[in-house]
Amino acid sequence: MESSERIAAIGALDERLLAELRALPTRPDARAFRSLADDGGALLRFEPALAIAALPDDAAEDIGALRLLRQLWPALGLVLVGPAAAESATVGLARRLGAQPLVWPAAPGALAAALEQARHGGDRPRADAFVDLARGVADEINNPLLFVAGHLQLLQACLRADDADALAQVEAALAGTARIAASVDRLQGLARAAAGPRQVADIDLADLLRAALAERPRTPDNARAAAPAAPHVVRGDRDHLAAAVGSLLQFGDELTAAEAAATLTLAALPTTCRLRLVAHGGLLAHWQLPRSFEPYAPTRALRGQNPGLGLSLVQAVVLGHGGEAQARRLGDGGLQFDFVLPHAPPGAR
Repeated sequence: MESSERIAAIGALDERLLAELRALPTRPDARAFRSLADDGGALLRFEPALAIAALPDDAAEDIGALRLLRQLWPALGLVLVGPAAAESATVGLARRLGAQPLVWPAAPGALAAALEQARHGGDRPRADAFVDLARGVADEINNPLLFVAGHLQLLQACLRADDADALAQVEAALAGTARIAASVDRLQGLARAAAGPRQVADIDLADLLRAALAERPRTPDNARAAAPAAPHVVRGDRDHLAAAVGSLLQFGDELTAAEAAATLTLAALPTTCRLRLVAHGGLLAHWQLPRSFEPYAPTRALRGQNPGLGLSLVQAVVLGHGGEAQARRLGDGGLQFDFVLPHAPPGAR
């Protein structure tokens, strides 16, 4: 059985934040500490993997203590919490401390996203920056794309049937616009998923996985995957969850096409459902773990394969549904991606 992740909650954190932290689907062992000065010894004995801290107004002593803690414990992930009124100061201080900023109160999924980024360090932008970029790029492309596609369709209608060469060229151009439109749809899907479920119902993830397995092309590069017979029911938006399951399966297939070995499993845990993708292979040695959920960033490790928005979309859906997304390096050099969602409440079924 996997042990719970230990998280230290330091300072005068909002009780709602503490409740949300303890209610995360992975049920971390979250323990509150009044301050670094008062509880430094107890904190070191607790040996947390992550710390989430709120600093007082006169924070000079606490900042120095946090710097010392990071020097003593370089692997410790740190999230710095501050109010919206002090967002600029919180972000600037977090950058200097090598921490992830979290403005509280926060949008759904923001706490889980900040913790995931803190696990691996790095200075990548927050997840919502990628969502805003996806939405903006989609809007930027969509209108001129529709304009071009409309004119191509008019040209296609005006061409004579005996002008086969011209018709073939127009049809090829229309096929290209359709591929661009599909990319725009994926970008828009990422932006919608980050906003959370639109329609909520009881959804069996095993059914969604069976449907995705039935729809994918059968090739030698298929990842290993099988849907369990028992229901794995969560509460959420069927379209969003189906897109996430399909994208994760497709990502596994893309890993195997890049000469990795990938296995996708769906498991029911006491309070959650977990989709886990495990991959092994030489190419994964170049994988940049902190950038796992950035759109298109995995392309660098996969040398020309096109994983696209796969992991980004899955993370956006899972966080939007109150779940958690984690990426970790295994001891043998492989990668493990976990996407955890809470079971549907019995009373809602």
